[in-house]
Amino acid sequence: MEGVVTIKDVAQKAGVVKSTVSNVLTGRKFVSETLKKKVLDACRELNFHPNFYAAGLSGGKSDIIALVLESNDDVGRTFYSELVMSCLKQASANGYSLLIYYSSDNDKLINILRQGNAPIDGAVIMSPCVNDERLEQIESDRIPCVVVGRPENDYLSYVDIDNKKLVRDVCEALNKNKDKEIYLINSHFDLTISHDRQKSFAEYCAACGTDAQTHSFVSKNSDENDGYLLSRDIVKKSAVIITANASLAKGVYRAAEEKGLKVGEDVAVFALGRHQEHGTFAPKLSYAYQDYSVLGKQAIDLLIEEIDNGHSGRNVLIDSQPTFTQSVEKFL
Repeated sequence: MEGVVTIKDVAQKAGVVKSTVSNVLTGRKFVSETLKKKVLDACRELNFHPNFYAAGLSGGKSDIIALVLESNDDVGRTFYSELVMSCLKQASANGYSLLIYYSSDNDKLINILRQGNAPIDGAVIMSPCVNDERLEQIESDRIPCVVVGRPENDYLSYVDIDNKKLVRDVCEALNKNKDKEIYLINSHFDLTISHDRQKSFAEYCAACGTDAQTHSFVSKNSDENDGYLLSRDIVKKSAVIITANASLAKGVYRAAEEKGLKVGEDVAVFALGRHQEHGTFAPKLSYAYQDYSVLGKQAIDLLIEEIDNGHSGRNVLIDSQPTFTQSVEKFL
């Protein structure tokens, strides 16, 4: 990444936020002449020349949309195929081809997206994290972009599950009288989804007079072993334990069994996300269902609107459906 100038570098040089740089370069929102001069001067000093590849094509368009996946090993999960197929169908229905970008080497992925290397009209970015370099590179190239998941910068358009509402709904359903010990085992705070879950849980705890800091935990690996280690000291009678995913929930099941407690009767367990590869649970695990095909369709629709009309900063929140089964039945 050394030697590559990004929109972040320009913002630091000009003494402004990244959104101001983006607005100067794209003209999407009004920026005062004073700030505009600072940004353009910084661009010249840093030799920053954003170049949208498709501008040189016939008609200024390539009719190609990029789907940029996460730089990790989880792309084989079932929900990815649902989302990819939905994006593919919706893009095709609107006259676009879909180009998928993925690399387990993040620097390599950023290089692919670097100025002049991406023959695309726009991009859908999967699962944003804090200080996401993929978004910085897309912004630097002034490429229309929609994020699946909430980005740090609210001037970017995005589609997401309403994670704050989901956490609140689950807490209220499993602790109607606010008399239970309720806990959250969250995923890593590199992900913006984890911040949304934590914020909603903290608001619920405040309403209950509970200290959210002592009732919420951050999982580094989001796996079964983390779930087991983090829940050993909190699994008790009448406890409600909400986990970020089913792998963590499996660890909670193990901790409960170790203490001779029955899931669904003595302790309630709910997973905010679940996929088939997490395996089977006895008793049956309660979880939230997310329709990734809807996410994909909405993301493509938002992106095409931005490509055609320049509208950005829009967002769509989709409800997630809690499915309450045997693992919480005595708590409803």
